[in-house]
Amino acid sequence: MLVTFTSLIKSIFNFDTKERDEERRRIAKEDHSYHRLDIALRAPCPALNALCNQGYLPRDGKNITLPMLEAALMEAVHVTGTLAHALSGTMKPVLREDGTFDLSDSRMHNVLEHDTSLTRLDFRQGDNFRMQPKMLDAMLDDAEGGPLTLKTLAKTYNRRNKEHKASGGVALGPIMAVKDLLVKAGYINTEGTGHPSLAQARRFWTDERFEDYLLNNHTPRTLRGLIWKGATIWWHAHFW
Repeated sequence: MLVTFTSLIKSIFNFDTKERDEERRRIAKEDHSYHRLDIALRAPCPALNALCNQGYLPRDGKNITLPMLEAALMEAVHVTGTLAHALSGTMKPVLREDGTFDLSDSRMHNVLEHDTSLTRLDFRQGDNFRMQPKMLDAMLDDAEGGPLTLKTLAKTYNRRNKEHKASGGVALGPIMAVKDLLVKAGYINTEGTGHPSLAQARRFWTDERFEDYLLNNHTPRTLRGLIWKGATIWWHAHFW
């Protein structure tokens, strides 16, 4: 998921909402067994898909509200309220008049979906939401045996930018470039363990599922941590 500059600022002044609290209580009562969402309904973001696959969001991926998404992020992967608010705010451009969106709406180019993804083709290449197994293999190969770290993601970041340019892609603008870094840091930040193994990473991207070790790790995932990790990837990419 992406974080915009505006959502970062607004999130600083975020307070708990009644709707979000109600959603958190509802989620706590739900069945969180894993049932994979139909491919036609899925988002480009494996984390969003996992939230639906495991019942933290509606299992059909439809009629999701921002308080529902905030609550799901807080309950499933223990992000702080500030980060949940910032992440959820990125979906505002795809909201319908009734304040809801479907997972498939997040395929809109340069909202959540964007070029130079770790595991997806660029928008102009015709499929902007399915994970490409060969691209996943290449990302894991960049780790040279593992684990997946901010340094190995910096290597993937540089490689994907070169591939994008070589295929005729236009460089990302400043705002999208920042978003891209935060997305690439998002998995490490969500993991909460620092350095996931390549097997863990492969299962996450392939199954779109949060494993028990992650769900049971209540270490707060923070906005500051996400920004720091994104900046660290940029530093390694340019000076490593």
